Amino acid sequence: MNRSFLIVICLTVAVNAGMGLIVPILPTFLQDYGFSIAGLSLPFVSLIVGRMLSKTWAAQIIALLSNKTTLVVSFVLYALVFACYPLVETASAFVALRFFEGIVEGISIICLTDLAIVLSRENRGKLMGIFGSSFGIGFVVGPLLGGICFELGGTGAMFAAGSVMGGLAAAASLLIPAIDQVPQKKRGAWLLPSASHMKFLPEYGPSIIRRAVFFSFMMVLPLFVTAQLGLKPTEVALYFTASAVISASLMPFTGKLADRFAPEKILALSLPLMALLIMLFGVSDNVFVFTSLFLAESLAFAFMLPAGMKVFADVVDGHPERTDIVSSFGGLTEALTLLLALLIPWLYSQDPQITWVAIGMTCVLSALPFIRRSLGTKDTLVPADTETGQI
Repeated sequence: MNRSFLIVICLTVAVNAGMGLIVPILPTFLQDYGFSIAGLSLPFVSLIVGRMLSKTWAAQIIALLSNKTTLVVSFVLYALVFACYPLVETASAFVALRFFEGIVEGISIICLTDLAIVLSRENRGKLMGIFGSSFGIGFVVGPLLGGICFELGGTGAMFAAGSVMGGLAAAASLLIPAIDQVPQKKRGAWLLPSASHMKFLPEYGPSIIRRAVFFSFMMVLPLFVTAQLGLKPTEVALYFTASAVISASLMPFTGKLADRFAPEKILALSLPLMALLIMLFGVSDNVFVFTSLFLAESLAFAFMLPAGMKVFADVVDGHPERTDIVSSFGGLTEALTLLLALLIPWLYSQDPQITWVAIGMTCVLSALPFIRRSLGTKDTLVPADTETGQI
């Protein structure tokens, strides 16, 4: 792994640490602003809408400023957002900051993902496993740092830590190499993938699952373990941290499996297993059973994600509209996440068990193309031609 890819890993850790910093106390924090359980969706919706809108011009911004400058500016703004959070006094101001945070996060994640694809052309399964583990490392650093800061200095210290992290990431972005050519957006569609790009949807499915499962857990897990299992809000961090440790430890090795064995078969096994374990969360009536299921799901996730990221990177790497594809599928992911942000809190207010079943079903839907291929249907995509984009 070269220095440039290592910096991409560190910056991805920083983004996810910033997101994970406030996750354990977020529902309680929002309820202090007067949000009901169902109303918790509003701050999440504002974040997602910001990320969705950023996808409409992310590729053009990266092409105009260069990936290096884009990352520097994004992380400077990210630091400023965290510096402003302690100053807000109303729910509307908090929601507005979440919207702006979403814009900044959306652009930086597109830029980092595009860099990871370009810099991982050899040993892609292994490197994508490491890239995937950076999300887990971020959720080790984030909740732990957030919990320590919260205990020492309350929410002000917690947000200050996020601001410092953003500043350090901006400095590290200066060491990122510039990509000579960033594929330009050539179509007229506003946000979602064009019809010609939708053929890549099955390969992008696992990346959608990564977001959908995490985002759903971020909303539901703190509520479930406090209301149903009787744990303290600060103890929620232990679950996110444990899951992150498993991911960060195993993904570099499970990524090697995706290089040696058919990644689609790994997906055909790991995605249904994740679905089953998540559905069983809802019938857990004690801490030990729930924790065992949660850790098993984290293990299955560690096998799923590197294989899924390799499959997608393999088919879009040589495409002349690579950045546009990554950006537009990011927009699709945000649109689906927006639906979850509206649906999940409402479902949970009706029945927690149904909520876990709904989250599990997203894994089932993503698994279907890979199950079909593993059973013998020859519809696997091959890498796109560099000049034409045809497959």
